[in-house]
Amino acid sequence: MAKNDNMKILEINKFYNSRRGADKHFLDVIALLMANGNQVAEFSMLQADNENSDWKKYFLSTVGYTSNFSTWQKIKGMARAFYSFEAKRKINAILDEFKPDLVHIHNIYHQMSPCILFEIKKRGIPVVMTVHDFKLINPNHSLRLNGKPYRRCAEGKFYQCFLDKCVKNSYAKSFLASLEMYWHAWLGTYEKNIDLYVAPSEFVKKTLTAWGMDGDKIIVLPHFTPKENVEISRKYAFSVAQKFAIYPGKISKEKGVDTLIKIFKNIKGMKLFLAGEVEDGYKIENNPNIVHLGFLPKDELREYVRNSTVVVSGSKLPETFGLIALEALENGKPFVGFDSGAFGEIIENGVSGFIVSTEKEFQRVIEGIAGKSIAFDESKIIENSKKYNAQAYWENLNAIFSKLISH
Repeated sequence: MAKNDNMKILEINKFYNSRRGADKHFLDVIALLMANGNQVAEFSMLQADNENSDWKKYFLSTVGYTSNFSTWQKIKGMARAFYSFEAKRKINAILDEFKPDLVHIHNIYHQMSPCILFEIKKRGIPVVMTVHDFKLINPNHSLRLNGKPYRRCAEGKFYQCFLDKCVKNSYAKSFLASLEMYWHAWLGTYEKNIDLYVAPSEFVKKTLTAWGMDGDKIIVLPHFTPKENVEISRKYAFSVAQKFAIYPGKISKEKGVDTLIKIFKNIKGMKLFLAGEVEDGYKIENNPNIVHLGFLPKDELREYVRNSTVVVSGSKLPETFGLIALEALENGKPFVGFDSGAFGEIIENGVSGFIVSTEKEFQRVIEGIAGKSIAFDESKIIENSKKYNAQAYWENLNAIFSKLISH
């Protein structure tokens, strides 16, 4: 197939909504592919808050692991992490009908079942995987435990996860996660069936290769900002007079919300707005400087970001890319976060924000922004974001897909 010919791409991800960064990117890629004349089908899991899809008849039944799921849904979810006859049947059905040239997967572990990869490769269809976390190399996909880097599972020593309770501080969950890793390593689920991995940052590629993955099968392609996000919208009336910082993301201890609250409850002249769903039973401290907005529709969230003074993250996780930082830049807002993962590849200190090493340094920067001793040029921030434009991403992705299809 010649480059730029119309392609038929099957996009796969376990969630079909925009509540998390990986899922938002998945939807953005679908829109980008379609905007450039390609045919796209989606394969995901049924949920009440899904986006509309013409292919939902093939979506897998709902499973989950938290208290709001039934016992049967939890049992099915645990089994699906290893194998699923439903997933096998439905992936074959959508492959029969759509007949894709290439399959592009995102997050498929647990809720989707990686067993679908064998069914795809039986047909000789090339498979590309965009890496959104480190589940490929560690049962603890964040690579951190108790606030510190976690490497004891390296070199296939997944049993350490069970011994250390590396998943949700639970022996049971850690045992299942360790067993799942051994199972898919033994089958070669990913190694045998993935033709190419797309890493969103140099940090991700470096980490994956350091843990033993083949660097020749990993290509770096940073995420992008959808074109429509740059357009100014005033659908939502805005009336917040006081300066505020905003954190748009999952509200949990894992994501460093504790740290943000600790810093902002003592900041004068600037509130902290938390825009996202509470997860893992997290309790937000009652403080006049802290405002929980809940989960916001993307247009409304964009208005909050555009009217904020700064976008922040308290995460010390090894972030694979940092869409939160890129979305700040595209709206002309500086970003402040910790030196963890790929943030440093996006942010230029003093120009588009600050990447800091300690909580004290974080607080000094925020105090400076609140007190106007630290200022930023919005036009320079927006200029920094332009290298992550949709057209450049599409040209690179098209080249990757076309090369694999032609082979």
